[in-house]
Amino acid sequence: MNIANSKIIKLLDRITGAVFLFTLLLLLIKIFTNGAPSLSHSKRGYQVNHIQTKPLKTNTDTVDANKRLFNWFNSTTVVQPHNRALVNLRFRSNKELFHPVAILFQLLYYLYYFIIMLSAWQLKMFFGALCRNEIFTTGNTRRLMLIGIFFLLIPIINSLQREYFIKTINTLRMNDSTYHLDSYFNFLSSETIFGLMMIVFSLVFKVGADVQKENESFI
Repeated sequence: MNIANSKIIKLLDRITGAVFLFTLLLLLIKIFTNGAPSLSHSKRGYQVNHIQTKPLKTNTDTVDANKRLFNWFNSTTVVQPHNRALVNLRFRSNKELFHPVAILFQLLYYLYYFIIMLSAWQLKMFFGALCRNEIFTTGNTRRLMLIGIFFLLIPIINSLQREYFIKTINTLRMNDSTYHLDSYFNFLSSETIFGLMMIVFSLVFKVGADVQKENESFI
């Protein structure tokens, strides 16, 4: 059976094409929209998820700590909140928006969406090659390798994004909330596992491409 005639491959080619267009549209929306409510009178706003938050210290902290310790040993179901939140940051002046630390944060913010878009494009090119009956080729090997590398970069970019998000807030003294904000580094995530799997697949395709070249040269 010719893989180019497979309805599943053709369907996956269309789906990955739609995913690429969606990620491209998402990137353009992020770049060209304000990102903040008009009533906030902000130049631009950003949302960053998984920021570590902790309420500023109060007199009830000691009581809450004792209560948590009691629940740890006596409760049947123990809930341990991670205190990670979605944080909105709004730049109200160009001076804040174009501060060097803020610019670096914004570059990392958009880089994340750019990497996702590039991954979707490489996946679309991979299934497009399969639709042309090009399976074990150098191009497909390279595409799978690039997708794997891109996904390995995602947790690193996210960690750096959170780090410079907090640095921007602290440097410009923009934290007017009742929470202490902190970042953390996380280099092992589901994206890391997926990236490693794609790299393994690319190596398998490389072996297949080498075998195919040998067979063609022998013939």
